[in-house]
Amino acid sequence: MRRISSLDNGYVTGGLSLFPAALDDKDSLYEARNNAETRLRSGLSYNSRQVVVESTEGFPDKGLVRVGPPAGKSGEAELIYYGLKTDSVLKDLTRGFAGSKQNQWPSGSWVTNAVTAEPHNAVKDAIINIQRTVGLSKLPEDGSLNRRLKDMELRYLAPKALLRAYPRLYKLGTPIRFQSLCEGDVVRYFWEFGDGGQSLEENPVYSYAREGAYTVRLHIITASGSQGISKKLNYITASLDENVPFFYATRVSGRTYRFVDQTDGQVTQRFWVLGDGTKHEEADPNVHEYVHTYAGSGSYKPSLLVGFASQSVKRVFLNDDLEVE
Repeated sequence: MRRISSLDNGYVTGGLSLFPAALDDKDSLYEARNNAETRLRSGLSYNSRQVVVESTEGFPDKGLVRVGPPAGKSGEAELIYYGLKTDSVLKDLTRGFAGSKQNQWPSGSWVTNAVTAEPHNAVKDAIINIQRTVGLSKLPEDGSLNRRLKDMELRYLAPKALLRAYPRLYKLGTPIRFQSLCEGDVVRYFWEFGDGGQSLEENPVYSYAREGAYTVRLHIITASGSQGISKKLNYITASLDENVPFFYATRVSGRTYRFVDQTDGQVTQRFWVLGDGTKHEEADPNVHEYVHTYAGSGSYKPSLLVGFASQSVKRVFLNDDLEVE
């Protein structure tokens, strides 16, 4: 298929290219056909209002011509814009166009194209196609190479919002120190402590007012604008007394895991919730372990309800989700 040309019938303004500052059209491009040339049939004086030539065949209906030496030869020449033509006359002239010197020209002087639109449009089309394929530095189009690279950068090179806190199991009123372990040029920190409390400090100190298990989040923004977030489910457990429940899980084999409770105090019973719909009530306070096999792979949130002799019941989760393969 032949490439569309601005000389074709039906050419629509901007059909080939669109420069950010101006829309190309036939008038502003002064379109001309390559290698069109003729000679003056009558001399051209300073005051001439038309250019009489041997033939206007090959020249567009309006545009620019160069009067002077033949194409490819050096020497003084004048650019003339014409707005109308007949078979042998160019009319509606603008003499000395684009800063060229208006002059007198004898009969037989060469009249050639001064500007060709197609190379101009071809180059601009190529540039715009490159921009669309590679992508601009700002707001690159979807599907462009630059957009794909930016998406990969956000996915694989996004900053890691690492955090830790001490103590995690504590009696109400004790201050907890939160610490950011983030690397890189972090310019903004935003902590959410799970009870509505927030902080913009890098390493804040915070105290909880009520008992409960709290999920902590840390949002960070780097100097390049990249963002990272870390979330730790039920990371902090606050209690009125020292008997704060705590358990951990170890993999036995395959999808089988051993859950071990290490809660201090006068425990009367335990109720295991394994995150896959399985529940197990252990009435013997001396049995601290429970072994469970998951039916399928996935991410699970096991928890433990611990009953105490004081008739209080507390629930605790693992620090992180259990990833079963």
